[in-house]
Amino acid sequence: MLNRKEAPFATEIKEINIKEADATLFQNGINLYSINAGNEEVLKIDFVFNAGSNMQQIKGQANFAAKMLSEGTSKYSAAEIAEKLDFYGAYFQAKSGTDDATITLYCLNKHLKNCIPYIVEILTDSLFPEKDLEILKKNTIQNLVVNEERNSFLARRKFNQSVFGGNSVYGSFSSKEDIIRIERTSLINFYKNQYQKGIKYIIVSGFVTDDVIKTIANNFDNAIFSHAIENKNKYVSNELVKETIYLDRENSVQSAIRIGKKLFNRNNPDFREMQLLNLILGGYFGSRLMKNIREEKGLTYGIYSAIESYPNDACWYIDTEINNDLCEMGVEEIYKEVKLIRTVKIGDDELRTAKNYLLGSFLRSIDGPFSLADRFKILKDYNLEYSYFHEYIEIIKKSTADNLIILANKHLNEETFTKVIVGAKK
Repeated sequence: MLNRKEAPFATEIKEINIKEADATLFQNGINLYSINAGNEEVLKIDFVFNAGSNMQQIKGQANFAAKMLSEGTSKYSAAEIAEKLDFYGAYFQAKSGTDDATITLYCLNKHLKNCIPYIVEILTDSLFPEKDLEILKKNTIQNLVVNEERNSFLARRKFNQSVFGGNSVYGSFSSKEDIIRIERTSLINFYKNQYQKGIKYIIVSGFVTDDVIKTIANNFDNAIFSHAIENKNKYVSNELVKETIYLDRENSVQSAIRIGKKLFNRNNPDFREMQLLNLILGGYFGSRLMKNIREEKGLTYGIYSAIESYPNDACWYIDTEINNDLCEMGVEEIYKEVKLIRTVKIGDDELRTAKNYLLGSFLRSIDGPFSLADRFKILKDYNLEYSYFHEYIEIIKKSTADNLIILANKHLNEETFTKVIVGAKK
């Protein structure tokens, strides 16, 4: 019988073995990266396009283009595409982010030749039907109306606008008026320029064979598709500012709180150790913010801190929701914990626990071929090598309380924080 009074035996993570991606360059300039690390004959194929919101001419264009991709072609309706892929046990999804868009196909090896033509069909002959566009616009507006009733959504929007700038791709949000202005013609133009002519790279992971590589090449190594040209929309970073923003919502029971600042992304040498510092402060259930503000004070159900990294910028923040009457006390406790991590060295047990948790989480993040593909995409997006992950293990293991207190004083000065509170003023 398992004795639950005894903690399971733990061993130190000394090194990691990551299956690296192999590269195949097509004649049309597109790179195919393959990660053969699967035991089951199943595949995940990520088609990554230079079709994020950083490339759009009007707000919402990139997001709507991604959502409308599978709404029908001249040969198949949206229902027929979904039905045919479902027949083969395949799954298709498209999503657009700030810096790129990704189409993902999950399918069995034996059905790849049957499924991939539908992806080609979607990328060469999508019609963007006017009727379906109007339905999507109405649904998107309705979702926006619902979201704008949520204090947490408003706090996030205000925070990003302050930290990144309202005109920045990372601080820009679509309004109802922006959604109404979206037209089918603009989506088709975006589709032709950013999808058909904007493939950044393709990643296939799972049970990858020579036949899989050949099948993808037969469908995408041709004149129809071309490699994405360099993004000429140069990103201009917003100046670091300190703001206090209070949005009064008189009928609210709770206040949404987001406190943080502009930070650096993965390319900065301090980033990996900053992940450890953030974890200790508020990055997991055993963090200081959770212990103090949730468990000891009972002010909230949940509170966390996070680093959001993008290829061109980044931010760090603390996020929670607290009863209006206790909001001021909650903010004071947040600042108290930030000050403590800047002024008092982290204890050995706390540091050891955080390191083990972080390294264990990293191991889980590279477990399986699909997870390896997600990790590889990070390397591609930030122009990094696999050594980044190997160095990560050593940096975390060698991090000391002295290092972290220097890092905290360098980057977590309360005088530089932007504070956003959305709720009923008391």
